[in-house]
Amino acid sequence: MKRLILLIALFSTALAYGDKKPKNKKKPNVLFITVDDLNTHIPLFGYKDVMTPNIDKLAGDGVLFRQAFCQYPVCGPSRASFLTGMYPDQTKIFTNGPHVIDTRPDAVSIGKVFKDNDYWVANTGKVYHPRSEDFKWDATRKLKMKDNDLVLHLKGKFEAQYGPIDTPEKQKAWEVLRAQYKNDDRQGEHALPLPIKDGVPLEDDLNVTTFNEWIDNAAYGDKPFFIAYGFHKPHVQYTAPQRFFDMYPLEDIKPEKVPFDDWNEKPLIANWKRYEAFEDIYFGLSQMDARKRYMQGYYACITYIDDLLGQLISKLKEKNLYEDTIIVFFSDHGYHMGNHFLYGKVSLYEESAKSPLIIRVPGNKNNGEEVSKTVELLDVFPTVTDLVGLSTPETVQGKSLAPLLKNTKDKNFEKVALTYARRGELTGKSVRTDRYRYTQWGEDEKVSELYDYKKDPKEYKNLIYDPLYSEVLKEMRSIYQKKIKEAALIEVEGK
Repeated sequence: MKRLILLIALFSTALAYGDKKPKNKKKPNVLFITVDDLNTHIPLFGYKDVMTPNIDKLAGDGVLFRQAFCQYPVCGPSRASFLTGMYPDQTKIFTNGPHVIDTRPDAVSIGKVFKDNDYWVANTGKVYHPRSEDFKWDATRKLKMKDNDLVLHLKGKFEAQYGPIDTPEKQKAWEVLRAQYKNDDRQGEHALPLPIKDGVPLEDDLNVTTFNEWIDNAAYGDKPFFIAYGFHKPHVQYTAPQRFFDMYPLEDIKPEKVPFDDWNEKPLIANWKRYEAFEDIYFGLSQMDARKRYMQGYYACITYIDDLLGQLISKLKEKNLYEDTIIVFFSDHGYHMGNHFLYGKVSLYEESAKSPLIIRVPGNKNNGEEVSKTVELLDVFPTVTDLVGLSTPETVQGKSLAPLLKNTKDKNFEKVALTYARRGELTGKSVRTDRYRYTQWGEDEKVSELYDYKKDPKEYKNLIYDPLYSEVLKEMRSIYQKKIKEAALIEVEGK
């Protein structure tokens, strides 16, 4: 009974809008988990052949948002957006190179808000892209592996053929081979799957070790903690321990069948780099074996990071912190695995723009439920600050999702998602409502797309020229104009 009262008190405080907790009570911890390139090919979204027991369990313990969309389907721009709560028009970041502290010096990151409110703040793994802090974290660790994934893969093959590297002769032979690839970080021809010998620690394993050390040693002291944790996989290269590859026999993998006329009546620019995965891997219709191997590697990496997620949660439970910690789990964007004959990201289709989003608030009576309303990743920032009773910076353009955590069927909650993608100097912008998506490339309305997800969830038919949708098209274009103006409301200040 005492535990129930404690949980009710924690949740009531966490969902109080703008009301800070009394100073004599400790605020809830926050574990802010981002995943790199994870699409919705998981059981929660109907892909039952992919094994993610820990993600599934977290969704059962929290609230799953089925319609969460990124603001730009590339790592750098997406992270600059959700870490500051601002649209790309405001961050001015559309590629992986720029730093938000240079392009938008008045932006305030979510980590800084928690730091300024007496939280112990730390990050490990891939959170920023590139690293672009606007303040000093209490702890931060970006681990640099001695060998890249390709070298680790080749070492396993070397040992499988010649045995352990335990003699001077073998060591010399191995170093000659290693020297050829130790500086090879290409994501093109070597992006095909690279299984690693079980027991060899990868970067994501070492980040779990870092997290465990912080928790075991109570590095946060008497303060509540905000830990930003970034999984690098399933980003290429598709590297994971061999046992995860073994879970996906090639003969069991079934690539999606796409209608041969899928690109009919669609702007050519929408299907940019068709058949191409990164710089120099191409999957034609006849290359079924290569497609299966690519999917095998991607799914192995998903199950690998799912296993690591389970380790993070187990550590929280071991230290009796699970019921005191808000957990947010999401991907920076989606990823194509063959639909529309596309592989990778940087498109404005659903598979590239959508992200799995789970928010667990201890004691929430709605944990285990789902939200079908459309939301954006930049909404995560104001949601988390709202949940713990902190003020949200004025520069944040997102909208708190706390009302949907209180009432997952809230009919008064309305949101339109906006996603960007560039093709050279041409910018495409896409708005997504609960049912429709309208995409426009540049200023020409003729270069546009309209999809009805109730009737066409795979986006096979562009309805721009369908007379039955003329009124819908008119309405969606109006929504589009309103949304892009909303995204540009905050004036950018020069440095």
